[in-house]
Amino acid sequence: MEAYALTPAQRRTLAAICDTLLPQLSAEQEAEMLARRHDLDPEHVKVLCRSSASDLGVPESIEETLAAGHLPTDSRQELEMVLNAMSTRLGMLLLCGTDTAFASLPHADRERCLMSLRDSRFATKRKIFQTLKAMTSVNAFSRNTSRSNPHNKGADKNSLWSVLDFEGPPSAEEARAEADARGREEFVYAMLNDSIERDTTLTVDAVIVGSGCGGSVVAAELAAAGQRVLVLEKARYFKRSEITGGEGDAYDSLYERGCLVATEDSGIAVLAGSAFGGGTAVNWACCLRTPSYVKEEWAAKHGLKAFADGTFDASLDAVCSRIGVTSEGVAHSKNNELLAQACEKLGYPCSVAPQNMADVGPLAPGAHFIGSGDRFGLKQSTPETFLKDAATAVVPASFADRCYVEQVLHKGGVAQGVRCRIVGADGASEHTLIVNAPKVVVSCGSLNSPALLLRSGLSNSNRQIG
Repeated sequence: MEAYALTPAQRRTLAAICDTLLPQLSAEQEAEMLARRHDLDPEHVKVLCRSSASDLGVPESIEETLAAGHLPTDSRQELEMVLNAMSTRLGMLLLCGTDTAFASLPHADRERCLMSLRDSRFATKRKIFQTLKAMTSVNAFSRNTSRSNPHNKGADKNSLWSVLDFEGPPSAEEARAEADARGREEFVYAMLNDSIERDTTLTVDAVIVGSGCGGSVVAAELAAAGQRVLVLEKARYFKRSEITGGEGDAYDSLYERGCLVATEDSGIAVLAGSAFGGGTAVNWACCLRTPSYVKEEWAAKHGLKAFADGTFDASLDAVCSRIGVTSEGVAHSKNNELLAQACEKLGYPCSVAPQNMADVGPLAPGAHFIGSGDRFGLKQSTPETFLKDAATAVVPASFADRCYVEQVLHKGGVAQGVRCRIVGADGASEHTLIVNAPKVVVSCGSLNSPALLLRSGLSNSNRQIG
C-alpha cells in the first residue's frame, strides 16, 4: 500500500494555516509579554514568543496524524478539499472572498480568512476550522519539543512547558525505580500474534472482543471456570517501559483515533481509550456507582430485575473489591479543594469520587500522568487485575492485540465466532483470523460495539443497535 502524503501545495497551505494559528510574535508583542509576566523566566518567555507552529514541527505532526488514519475518511477528505481550495486563487475566492492563495497572504489577511471559517454559517467550514485549531494546539503543546525547537534553550527543559509551569512526565528510570520500590511488579502478557504467519482458524470456548471493563471481567470469570478464552484487542499492547507518559504519545497510541473523536459538528470532543485494558488504561480512576434512579428505570422499563433485586449491586461490590476502589484518604488538587469549599459554602452536596489507585495520597508518583498510561503500576486497571486473573487461571486465557474484528459470524440467530484482521508475527503483515466459538462476547465500548453489531448484519428491527 502506498504511503499517505499531502501534496506540496497542500503541505505549504497547511504550514501557513498552522503558523497563523500559532505565529511567531512581533518584537513589540514579546516586550509586552515580558513586561506582563515578569514572574517567569524571561528566557523561556522569549522562546514562547519566538516559536511558531513550524518551529515546533506541528504541520509534520498533523500530516503524520492523517497518515495514521486517526481522522475519519470523510473528515480527512473534507480537510484535503479545503487545503486544495486554499492553495488556489479560485478556491480562495469561493471560500474566503479573496483571489490570493492562502500561503501568499499577509498574516493579518490570513487571520481574517480563518475567522471567516470559524464564524461561517456553513457547518462544514466551522468544522474544518475547529479541527485545524485543535490539531495545531494539541501537537504544539502535548509533545516535548525541547530538542526539535530551534529557539529552545538547551535540550534538558521544554521552554513552552516551563512557561506553563508544567514539568513534564518523569523519566523512564524514575518510573521504574518507583514501581520497584513499591513492589508493583509488572505482569508481562504474551500475545498470540507471534504465532500468526498466515491466514488462520482457531477454535476456543469463548472469544471476547475488547479488553476493557466488561470484557476483562468476563474473561476472568470464564477462565476461572475452566473455559478456553481468547481476548481480542484492536489496539497495541505496550509494556510499561514502552509508555513515555507524554500526552502527545498517549493520544497517538492509547486513545481512539488519536484523541480526535468528536461529534459530527466538532462541537464536543469524545475521549475514549483504545488500548490494551480499554478505557481503564487511560481514565482518571474515578469509579462511580450506577445511580439508584437509573437502576430502577432499567428494572421497570426493560424488565431487568437484577438491577432491583440486589444481584447487580453484589456484582458491583465484587468488582470494586477486586480493583481496590476507595474514597478514604483521597488527596485533592488545589482546584478540587476550592471547588469543594465553594460547594460547602453554597450548600451544594459534594462528596469524594472513589478511586481505584494503589496510592490516593498527596503527590502520589505517577498520578498526575495517569491519563497518559500507567508506568508506575499505580492504577488497578484491567491489565493489573482481571486480565491478569484470566492469564493466570488454571486454564490461562490467550490474548491478541492489533486484532480488528470485522464481523461476528452467526447462523440462525446464533453466534458462532468472529472474523478478524490481525497483525502477524513480523509486526507488519495483516492476516485473516477466524475464531470459532460457541460463546461470543462483544465488549468493545460504546463507540465500537454498536458498529461491530451493525456490520455483522444482525437483525435490528427494534432499532436498539446503534
